[in-house]
Amino acid sequence: MNKLFSGLKKIQIKQIVTAFVLGMLLFVTQACSLVNAKTADSTYKGGMNGYSDVDPRSKDVEAAKVNTIDSGDRLIDNTLGNLDEATDNLDDVGRNIKYSAQDAVDEAQDSAEDFAKGTKRAIENIKDDTSDAVSDLTNSAGNALEDAKLNTQRAAKDAKLSTQRAVEDASNAVERTIQDVVN
Repeated sequence: MNKLFSGLKKIQIKQIVTAFVLGMLLFVTQACSLVNAKTADSTYKGGMNGYSDVDPRSKDVEAAKVNTIDSGDRLIDNTLGNLDEATDNLDDVGRNIKYSAQDAVDEAQDSAEDFAKGTKRAIENIKDDTSDAVSDLTNSAGNALEDAKLNTQRAAKDAKLSTQRAVEDASNAVERTIQDVVN
């Protein structure tokens, strides 16, 4: 009994409502649908797989033969019409292929011209970039020489100042030593 109550507690109200609504929906759609049910029709003369159910020995044999001949004539006329349409369609296909081929040739020529123009522009850009690189390299070499010259002059000047300071320091040290000896 406890299992039954615990199972009922697990079922939520929304599940019950959902099941009820779906059941009602099924009932209403089946009850209100517009389905044309087949009824027994005594005038239906077609048979299974398109074969006639009429006995050929009956008195309607002549009418059936006429209908068959008329049906054959209609089939021949329809076939001839279909063949005429197919011929017209083939002519249209031939024209479409001709125009499509011409369009493809024109597109290929345009693409080749565009490719040639793009290649020419790329070569010109490479030439410009190469000349710019050479001039930049020349300028860089000139700047490097100028920088080396300035650095050498500064180093010589610094060496000169360092030497003068060292000489002055040495002469001051000698003077101090002489004064210390004299005193």
